[in-house]
Amino acid sequence: MSSGFTKKLDKSEEAIRQISELREFFLQIWSRRSHHSEVSGRWLGKEPLTVFFHHILPKEKYPQASLDEENIVLLTLEEHEQVELDMYRYEEINEKRKYLLNKYQK
Repeated sequence: MSSGFTKKLDKSEEAIRQISELREFFLQIWSRRSHHSEVSGRWLGKEPLTVFFHHILPKEKYPQASLDEENIVLLTLEEHEQVELDMYRYEEINEKRKYLLNKYQK
């Protein structure tokens, strides 16, 4: 095997591991929380779709917060789309963001 192929394989395996870890993380949150939007209170349904889970602090910029339950808010698909377009749209999320920024900037 060439070293380039091995590196690609290692990256693929790491990506699969991260996806699996995130899935388990979301399932833990789903089992602990009410299945309602934390902004509107709307029912999210019975299935824990990934679109319902929003990282308040982005995973890319705050990798240390990616598996922090406090960094996840449950939203409807529409609310998730809105907050992706305008991260300051919802005051409930803005308050949590302030807390998390303080927590991770120490």
